[in-house]
Amino acid sequence: MIIKSRNLLADSSQKSFLTNLEAGGTTVYRTKNTTALTAGWAIQIGETAEEQTEVILGTATNIGTITGAASNFEHPADTPLYFIKYNQIVFERSTAGTSGTATPMTDGTITYQADNQYTQFDDTSGSTSYAYKTYFRNSTLAVNSTESDWIVVTPSFYSLSIIRQRTKDKLWDSSFIRDDSVVDNWTNEFKDRLMNGAIQANEDYNLGTVDVGFGTAGLGTITTGDFKQPRRVWVTYDGNNFFQSTRMDANDDFPDRVYLSTRPYHFWFGNDIIQVQPPESGGTARIMFYRMGTTMVNDTDELPRFMRGYTDAFVEYNLIQAQYKDSKISMSEKKLAENSLVGEFINHLAPRDKSSTEMIDLTDAIEGYDHLS
Repeated sequence: MIIKSRNLLADSSQKSFLTNLEAGGTTVYRTKNTTALTAGWAIQIGETAEEQTEVILGTATNIGTITGAASNFEHPADTPLYFIKYNQIVFERSTAGTSGTATPMTDGTITYQADNQYTQFDDTSGSTSYAYKTYFRNSTLAVNSTESDWIVVTPSFYSLSIIRQRTKDKLWDSSFIRDDSVVDNWTNEFKDRLMNGAIQANEDYNLGTVDVGFGTAGLGTITTGDFKQPRRVWVTYDGNNFFQSTRMDANDDFPDRVYLSTRPYHFWFGNDIIQVQPPESGGTARIMFYRMGTTMVNDTDELPRFMRGYTDAFVEYNLIQAQYKDSKISMSEKKLAENSLVGEFINHLAPRDKSSTEMIDLTDAIEGYDHLS
């Protein structure tokens, strides 16, 4: 069973270039700038997935040169150098699936295969019920990165990896998209657009709650990472009795205004600070809020539940971006197609709940022959 880990270290690493052609077997690499390299770090010579790209361990840095392990190939001047730190990937396995604990496998420490999009390991005793993790390692410094998310043999149909693969399968030629992160970014930006569209179409979508403490000044800070904007605020001063808070404009608050703790008010400072009136001796604001959602990063990350019936829209959106990138459609055609996808999603999405009729709020008293039966 082949387990793959995408080679992404160069994507977020400091970069320099060779100043001269360096023959294969050299241990001294003439470099434009070495200030970002720490002694003992690994260096990727060349772009990821190119034929003669390789990884060496640098042992020392000087002004204009790097001394390291001998290279296998000749590299011309202006070849990029990435200071990637790690030279190995360690593959771990859990025989109990994602509910178990991943431990390093025998012979599972593999040299980082920068000449491919992936570093892979063949688990000859693997099973489809197993789950895997990886981490990076520097064999000289004996330092490790954090673990990856779980890697499963059969990803969900709603996962990032499947949406990415379905997109590439529908392209006539996907070679011009050299990095899978390009498709992943398209998927996430469309998810954000649908998230905003869902909230606009129906206020019951994608809600969360958070308790925010406030002190005698009435100020509390929201630290929840996916907070977008509030929908409802309740206030408690004793932890047991909650009162619905009324939103007010900051300009309507003034020093001698009298408030009742049974009828609290609130207003906002900036993006994430709430002020409750009256503050009393402090309390808690229970805030129901719209969530921004979590960016899909790992192959196993899945779409939010209410978007899972629209995976085809994600693939179509990615194809629109690919066509525009390949100069097959104009900007106006791209925008028209995008808006059509979002509009169709919003039309299908509302209403939120189809289980029964909705409650009718009566705003006027019933008089004369008006009645309900």
